[in-house]
Amino acid sequence: MEPQAQQARPTGAAHDPLVRLRGVRKTFPMPAGAPPVVAVDDVSLTIAAGSVIALTGPSGSGKSTLLHMIGAIEHCDEGVIEVAGRPVSGLSSAQASAYRRGIGLVFQRFHLLPALTALDNVVVPVLPFRTDFDKLARARELLALVGLADKTAALPSRLSGGQQQRVAIARALINRPSLLLADEPTGNLDSHNGTAVMDLLLRLRDEQGATIVVATHDAGIAARCDQVLHLTDGRLTDTP
Repeated sequence: MEPQAQQARPTGAAHDPLVRLRGVRKTFPMPAGAPPVVAVDDVSLTIAAGSVIALTGPSGSGKSTLLHMIGAIEHCDEGVIEVAGRPVSGLSSAQASAYRRGIGLVFQRFHLLPALTALDNVVVPVLPFRTDFDKLARARELLALVGLADKTAALPSRLSGGQQQRVAIARALINRPSLLLADEPTGNLDSHNGTAVMDLLLRLRDEQGATIVVATHDAGIAARCDQVLHLTDGRLTDTP
C-alpha cells in the first residue's frame, strides 16, 4: 500500500501567528579545533498567517540557515520553532520528512531533475504516495497557474532560468501548502524574470492565502513584501 502523502498542513487564520521562533540559535563546527561559526544567534520572531516576509542581509548573515530550520532541513541547537502551534525544532528524521511534505520549499538553484519533463518534475514530490487528488491533473493545473501550460513536455534544458524557477514553484505547491519558504528564488534570474517570479508569489498569497517567507539580497523584491526582517551576523537588526 502506498504511504499517504497528505500530512497535516500548517494552517492559521489570516493575521494569526503561523510561525514562532523563540531564542533560536544554530552553530556549525569548524575543522582543526577552530571555534564554531554562529549562523543564527538568539532569534525570536513571529510571522502572521497570510503574510509575505522578506529575510534580508549579506551573504553569511544566516538567512538560509533560518529558512532551513523553519523547514526542518536543519535542527536548531537552542530555542523553539513552532509552525501552526506544532514544535518543529525537535522532530525526528521521519517526522521532519512528513512535516516537509506539508510545506513548500523553493531554492535558488531550482533542483529540477534533468531527465524528467516539467510535468514529471512537478509530480515527483508526491509520486510515491497515495493522494486525495489526481497527481497529473494537479501538476497540469499548477503549470498553468505559473504560465507554463504549453511546457508540460519540456525538459529543463529546454526552459529558460525563469521558466525553470516557475516549474520549481509549481512543484513546491503540489500538496497545497499554506507555508512557502523561498531561498533566494530570484537570485539566478535577470530583473525581468525576478519580477515575474515575485508577482507570482504575491498572487499565491492573494489567491490562496499562502504565508510566504523569502530570503533575498534584492532590495526591490524585499520592498514588495509585507515586512522586512534584516539579519546581520545571525542576529535580527532594526535596519539594513
